[in-house]
Amino acid sequence: MENSPNHIIGKPCWFVLNHIGNVHGENQAQKTLDRFNKRQNTRLELFAPTYVVKEDRDGKVCMRRLRLAFHYVFVRGVFDEVKCLCSQPNGFSFLINHSGSERYAILGDREMRHFREIARVYENCLPFYSLEDVDLEEGDLVEVINGDFPGLIGTFMPKAKSKSGNVVLMVDRKWGTVAYDIKASDVRVLEFASTSNRAYDQIDAFVPHLLKALRFYHCRATLPAALSSKLNVFCSRFEITKISNTKLQAKLLALLSAANYLIGNIEAFQNFRERFDRMRHAISNSWTEALILLIFSTTETDIELFKKGCDLIERLEATSKFQKYLTEEYSYYKANMQQLLPELV
Repeated sequence: MENSPNHIIGKPCWFVLNHIGNVHGENQAQKTLDRFNKRQNTRLELFAPTYVVKEDRDGKVCMRRLRLAFHYVFVRGVFDEVKCLCSQPNGFSFLINHSGSERYAILGDREMRHFREIARVYENCLPFYSLEDVDLEEGDLVEVINGDFPGLIGTFMPKAKSKSGNVVLMVDRKWGTVAYDIKASDVRVLEFASTSNRAYDQIDAFVPHLLKALRFYHCRATLPAALSSKLNVFCSRFEITKISNTKLQAKLLALLSAANYLIGNIEAFQNFRERFDRMRHAISNSWTEALILLIFSTTETDIELFKKGCDLIERLEATSKFQKYLTEEYSYYKANMQQLLPELV
């Protein structure tokens, strides 16, 4: 969402306007704009789909389609031309952001492409509603990579007890649109919400899958298709994720490095490995350090790293489920390496 004072905007952009026509009928906003363009020798562009609102009818929530000619439209042009359009008695007026100073609601071309794509998929019916119903601070910033909305960037609002959610695209601070029922596996996370623990939960939930895949690699066995798919999905979902917590970001880089190595994406493996090396100083938790040592000692067949991990984990007391699990993994590899490393057994 671009929200700059419009008098400094010299290039075309999409303005969110109100349009309340004096004549009821089809395409009144478009007809009015066509006449304006002809008279003023301008090339203003209009996007005016219908929109959907939620209504409570006798205790039942339902969706009702309204004609956007009586509400919001989107007009692309330079500020002076759009201002001229809105200054005439034609029903067009700016949507004002009341945020301390008078600003006009606008969108960039990329955001507008997303809006139009949502409208196309929903047969030109754009779900447009008040953001008072949604706390965007609770959602993650994501990009859709599969399905009907590839490239769509917005706030992912997960559904409780579901593997899908809605992606909300904000128009201004009060209004937005939404793409419904997007699978969590079809988005990649650009930035986790600062108010949630999803970053920790989703990254930690992947660790058992990675450790399982490491055993297959250690035995020189082919990864099962289901396990390979989990690694691929994890890599695609979190390959460009930014996490403000440097410790968790470093852990994520280590996991991405190993996962990409196991699925044969060597270029990505090297990239994430190098990035981890630059951030390895952020790792301060001994159990996380032991996990990373086991991962890299296995993927890189580095006996010295494995010895270092064994020395570390023997000094730790396993109390949590994960800690006991990781201790068992070390015992498994020690048992399988006893011929090479009898001093570890």
